[in-house]
Amino acid sequence: MYLPEINFLTSNNLPEVLRLNATSESSWSEAVIREDLQKNSYSEITYLGAFATTPEAPLLGYAVLSREKRIGILMSIIVDKIYRRRGIATQLLLAVGDCAGWLNMRRLRLRVRKSNSGAIALYSKLSFKGEDVKRGYYSNGEDAIVMSAVLPLKLKSHESLYSV
Repeated sequence: MYLPEINFLTSNNLPEVLRLNATSESSWSEAVIREDLQKNSYSEITYLGAFATTPEAPLLGYAVLSREKRIGILMSIIVDKIYRRRGIATQLLLAVGDCAGWLNMRRLRLRVRKSNSGAIALYSKLSFKGEDVKRGYYSNGEDAIVMSAVLPLKLKSHESLYSV
């Protein structure tokens, strides 16, 4: 179990976001991330980061929230490999759900690789349900499962915050 601090990310966090982004199968371009994190960016993109509570406070993971009308879109969630399976992704997702709710969104939607059983289990734990399959969605031709959940996100009653 690990209890990170969850904060909004800014351009000051760019190096750490880029470090984690480089570990993703679906990494984003540096230009996109740099633009998203600019202090005066007018995009409707929000980056939330999970930080260690030590003096150096490394970025343990981050999530990216966007919106389509009244629906929040989880664009990305990445946790540093050495900090996985400690509940950090669950806490980031709950924070994204809280942020989306505060922005008056009613649902949170995401796409996940069909082969990513760990992520699918995590999303299911937070009451996400499969809605659709996007055939060949990823650059390698893999299908994406579209999942969504009503806000606020809730752990299923039999689940633990740290079980995935």
